[in-house]
Amino acid sequence: MKSIRRMLLIGVLATASIIGSGCGKSDTSTGVTANSETTAKESKAEETTKSQSKKKEFKRAESLGTIGWIDLDADDNFPKAGFIPTADLTLGFDENKGELASCFFRNICVGKTDAEEILHIEYTEDLEKIPSLLKEFNTFWNSFLEDGRMYKMYDEQQYEIIVDNIEKVTYGGVDFIKEEGHIDVTRKDPSNTYDPELVRAGYIAYYYFSPEDAGQLESDTMQGYGMGMAVWGVRPADMSNAEESKIMEENYEKLKKTAETSMNTFSSQEEYRSLGK
Repeated sequence: MKSIRRMLLIGVLATASIIGSGCGKSDTSTGVTANSETTAKESKAEETTKSQSKKKEFKRAESLGTIGWIDLDADDNFPKAGFIPTADLTLGFDENKGELASCFFRNICVGKTDAEEILHIEYTEDLEKIPSLLKEFNTFWNSFLEDGRMYKMYDEQQYEIIVDNIEKVTYGGVDFIKEEGHIDVTRKDPSNTYDPELVRAGYIAYYYFSPEDAGQLESDTMQGYGMGMAVWGVRPADMSNAEESKIMEENYEKLKKTAETSMNTFSSQEEYRSLGK
């Protein structure tokens, strides 16, 4: 019954591309971007991004704000069919034949104005504080559980973000906070047995700070600046289903390698511009 219910929720993949966007739009109810300081330049930034994403050494370029770029498809082992951008998330498929997504990716920066006036969370340039602050960005985390192509969390359910491991890592001279954890979806009312008792997804997040003046060109700044996070995650699984939970755990281990491979391609704005010359 549950599998049928999920399959009915599979949507047609959107064609809106977010390839290479370092600081995507937030889904706040007001509809403003997660970095309204650069909204006026958004269309120009999109044009710049599309051009830069064609660098031949990067299969699918994603900008991390103003600090640089990564190749999202650097690892072709998982997901095997690669990542496909949609209007909100970038979904990863193993076969791309209409099945549910195996994993997802999303990258976003939150500027000072949006943090304080829209999201009502503290804004900081201190990397150590960013992970806890961005966990308060509920709309961002909600998006992982509100896409029927992965899993649909209903009103009768709630979720909790649980950190399993956190450490500081460095790529290309830039510090990140790497976090591994899981997202547990449970029933708000334990007596409501219609929904699974526990649904779990694994995630890997890399938090960073994207300074306004990190790039050398105006187009670098257009990629967005502020408190940033790049998050990979696997499709949630009903933990009472042994087969589903086993697949989720296996895919989570694969996704850890995928995320690490992508982060190892991190290149500064200057390095990225030199590719393909």
